[in-house]
Amino acid sequence: MKKLIVVLLAALLSGCGARAPDDNPAAAAPVSPSPVASSMPLDIPSPSSTGLQAIQDTLTGQWEELREKHALELQFVYSTEDAVHMEVRPYGEFERAPTEADIEAFKASLFELAGEPFPVDITVRECCEGEPAVVGKIESVDGKRVLIVNENKKNGNMDDPEAFWVGLTADGKLLSGDGREELDVDDSLVGKEARAWTTGLVNQSYPGQTSAVKIVVE
Repeated sequence: MKKLIVVLLAALLSGCGARAPDDNPAAAAPVSPSPVASSMPLDIPSPSSTGLQAIQDTLTGQWEELREKHALELQFVYSTEDAVHMEVRPYGEFERAPTEADIEAFKASLFELAGEPFPVDITVRECCEGEPAVVGKIESVDGKRVLIVNENKKNGNMDDPEAFWVGLTADGKLLSGDGREELDVDDSLVGKEARAWTTGLVNQSYPGQTSAVKIVVE
């Protein structure tokens, strides 16, 4: 089965980012748990993989309109011969859980933009009930991103500690330990413990580069 993959991610290090790993999806890989909600493909005949790719291109070209209407951000999207597959996450109020009605309304907008129903597989990534993907101490600040190093965890088979440059998505928040105060990204954060709930994708460099919708510092 031939897969045509297009990954569109939220901005990194600007406000889950300078815009970094999310703008370079080819080097991305998951770093946090699998999405928790899913909407399976509809039982609709496929117009062919080429037709689905054209539909995918139409949808990604109109994503700003979809984001504004449904408050959903596109994590990634790709087409196979069977369906258009996409992962989305809540945008703005990123800790809310979209309802089944929300997803059905979203699919209706997809079909309207495409000009026809088509088989689609929608997965929703929710934040931030589970364990954070990145934990450790903030060792450095670079513009709007922080370097979080976990000295208690090795980077794979290497002796180096696990480390990530983490920036905020456009709707992301940096919060104090009690979760009540929004903080600025500056040098006052160095030396503080941090937990980051990411978009689930990372640029496989060392340190890794990822984006978070929520960072909490102690």
